[in-house]
Amino acid sequence: MKKHKLCIFALGGGVLILFITSLFLYTITNPIHRINPDLSNNNYFVAHATGSLDGYTYLNSKESLLKSLKNGYKYIEVDLHLTVDSILVCVHDWEQFNKMTIPNLCRKDTNIYRKIPPYKEFYSRKIYGKFSPLSFSDLLIFQEQLPFIIITDKISNPEILNRFIPPQRRSRIMVEAFSKNDYYKLKNHGYTPMFSLGCVNFFHGGIQFIISQIFNHEIEWITAEQHSSKRTLRLLKKLFNLNIALYTVNSAYYFNWHLVNDVNLIYTDNWNLKTQLNDYEDNTTQ
Repeated sequence: MKKHKLCIFALGGGVLILFITSLFLYTITNPIHRINPDLSNNNYFVAHATGSLDGYTYLNSKESLLKSLKNGYKYIEVDLHLTVDSILVCVHDWEQFNKMTIPNLCRKDTNIYRKIPPYKEFYSRKIYGKFSPLSFSDLLIFQEQLPFIIITDKISNPEILNRFIPPQRRSRIMVEAFSKNDYYKLKNHGYTPMFSLGCVNFFHGGIQFIISQIFNHEIEWITAEQHSSKRTLRLLKKLFNLNIALYTVNSAYYFNWHLVNDVNLIYTDNWNLKTQLNDYEDNTTQ
């Protein structure tokens, strides 16, 4: 009886390995089709950190948010952190925020860089002397008025997010999850989680992810860095019918390289959906 079970297990494992090998060979021997996607299609693009404005990136500001919404973006990515008095706000990191908002900041005092301000002080500052900081409550108010999807990272613990996001709003919020445990918790609480794979390759996390998906096929979205192997992304997409969000790309060349066949969403700083040009950088480079 034991031999019979072992034979069945070995046969099943062999078939599985053969299937994965065949699919892998297919992805590396078949060319990635070059297509010309509609680069004005706002179903593809995510305004990274609310998008750029006046040449500045990572703003997470009211003004850059409004510019991206006016440009036609349906997906807005923000970075979330808590102030020292535990209010959720949109900021990439406190060191960067302090550098952008404190004039003549002493470059030698690194403690000032890392200082987390209280909410009132955060909200009273100006980014580069002219842009308004954005709280998460502000973001929800804007979302009530306009039908955009919020995408966020930095915080993937649903116990923190639930304090600020009512259940009826969670279906319009996508959260990058940094652990499988957070992924499943976020999904159970009504969010759309995206499992972070970073720079995907088979020798650094890819194999573990594939093994996990074979035995527990529950992850539907992943995020990956723009230099991830395109063929690996295709393989993962075909194996598990995944949705893929790629960060951060700023040129038409790479949009054409990745879109439709490879990924579902692309984070971008500078892409103008109306002119189909990069507002601030050479459009031929990343």
